[in-house]
Amino acid sequence: MHAVWLYLKENVNCGSKLADVAGQPRLLHNKERSYTYEKEKPGDAKPVYRLGMGNKLIFRRSYYAQYHELVLGDPSRNIVEMIFHRASENPSNPSRKIKKILKVKNSIEILERFEKYRDEVKKKAYEQCKTHPRSMVDGNEVLRFYGTTMTCCSLKSKQISELCKDPFCRVCRLIQSNFNTEYTKKHGIELSTSSRDINDYMVDSAKVKKTKRAAIVCRTIAGWINTEVDGTHEHCDSIRSQGMGSQFLNIRSPSAILPCFVIVFT
Repeated sequence: MHAVWLYLKENVNCGSKLADVAGQPRLLHNKERSYTYEKEKPGDAKPVYRLGMGNKLIFRRSYYAQYHELVLGDPSRNIVEMIFHRASENPSNPSRKIKKILKVKNSIEILERFEKYRDEVKKKAYEQCKTHPRSMVDGNEVLRFYGTTMTCCSLKSKQISELCKDPFCRVCRLIQSNFNTEYTKKHGIELSTSSRDINDYMVDSAKVKKTKRAAIVCRTIAGWINTEVDGTHEHCDSIRSQGMGSQFLNIRSPSAILPCFVIVFT
C-alpha cells in the first residue's frame, strides 16, 4: 500500500508541484520576464494576471481551493480507488461503491504552510538527538482518511468546480478552513488508516436529502507519534489510538494536513 501511495504522490501531482495549484500563471515565451506575486484583494473571484514594472508578470495568489474531477478510466482515479478499497474491511469484495472522485487543487499558501510545518517537524526531530529518524527525513509523512459528508456533490460530471457555500457541506467547510474549525481546535483532527471506520458515524447525517458520504484523502505530517495510553502528549505532534482492526491518528496542527482527494461513496 505504501508503494502505491508513493507512486500516486510522485506521479499524480497530489498538490506537490506548482502546476497543481490553483492560481498558476500562464507560461511566457519571453525568457526575460519573471514572476512576482500580488495578494488577492477582497471580492476577487479568480486570479488576475497583468504585466508590471520591468516586464514582470504579476499574478494574485489564489487563497481558494478547487476541485478537479477524475473521470472513469483516469489512471489517477484507478490508483485512488485501489487505495480506498485496500483500506476497507474486505479488499477483495469492497462493500462501498465509489460515485465520484475529486482531486483537490490547493492554493499556493496551503502548500507553503504544509511544507513549512514539515521543516519545523524535521528541525525539532534533529534537535531531539535523532530519537525520531523518520521525522528527520520527511516529517514522518503518512496517508490517512478523514470521514465526513458532502452536500454539493452532483452526479453530473463537471471537470473543474469551486467550493460551495453551503454551511452544512462539511467537505467544503473543512477544506475552506484548512481543517481549522472550532471543533478541531478543541478535539484535534482524527484521521483513520481504514476506509471502513470512516463510515459508521456518518450514517445518520447521510440520510439527509442530497447529503453524501465522503472521505478526504490526506497527506499528513505525523511527526513524533505518541500513543493514547502513554498519557504524556505535551511534546508529541500526533497521538495514535487503536480501533477495531485499524488505527486512528489525532493530529494537533491543521498545518500538518494537505487534502488531496475527495471520495464520494455509498
